[in-house]
Amino acid sequence: MTQFPVRPLIFVAHPDDETLALGGLLQRLPAPLVVFATDGAAHGYGLERQFGSLKAYADLRFQEAARVMNWIPNAAFKRLTRSDGSHFSDQHLFEDLPDAATSLLAISQTYSPDAIISHAYEGAHIDHDACSFLAMHIAGALSVKLFEFPLYWLDRGGTVIRQQFRDIAAGVRTDGSQATAADVMEWRLSETEIQCKKKMLAEYHSQRGTVSTFAPETERMRLTRNNRASFSFSLCTDYMYQERRPRFYHTRHHRLSAKALLKKFAEFETWRAGQEWWK
Repeated sequence: MTQFPVRPLIFVAHPDDETLALGGLLQRLPAPLVVFATDGAAHGYGLERQFGSLKAYADLRFQEAARVMNWIPNAAFKRLTRSDGSHFSDQHLFEDLPDAATSLLAISQTYSPDAIISHAYEGAHIDHDACSFLAMHIAGALSVKLFEFPLYWLDRGGTVIRQQFRDIAAGVRTDGSQATAADVMEWRLSETEIQCKKKMLAEYHSQRGTVSTFAPETERMRLTRNNRASFSFSLCTDYMYQERRPRFYHTRHHRLSAKALLKKFAEFETWRAGQEWWK
């Protein structure tokens, strides 16, 4: 039976992902560290008008994250940063994989985790899938176990499936092996943990429409078998992605082909192969 990590680094794309997926587990860890990959402030959704600027919205999201961490004794969070101190934009993490990996590796080496827990590769949110890819590389660099959690994805009919592994529904993993529920570590939260998790989620007031759609009672993750080949094909046709508000939201102009993500993955592999310090 796979043992739960004691000192994992929890690597997520946005503030609220950590609580939605692992709010109960966070309460059970002695000194959890959450690392956020992006600023959580996507371009082109009218956030500038609503909050005054994207920076104001990003600041609000991390103020919420700080309040969430206050519910967990000894919990802390960090953010990925470039060498100039700037942060990575929501929906654009895949464009800066080398810088993001460099930052995540430095944070991980300082923290010395016994495992990394991050998003499963699901083909739903481009930042989630970029995090999954980065987590694989950093876990490999540190020679620690990598666990993954499900968040959401869309079935063929367009229905959102939450907190279930996509490949179990399909019956096969990305590496071609059989995917079964027996691989999944699942735990039911106590009533005290559920109430604390609900309070944590309530701190994400700016995300209340999203967090309200997730059930807080049960959490799950598994030891991943992902390797480079797992990220050589896409799990979806395209991703939500835009620089500015499209003229008509019913068009596909605010979508990005999944092939663009795979191209960036391949470019990162080439970049990493040339980094002597990484080897």
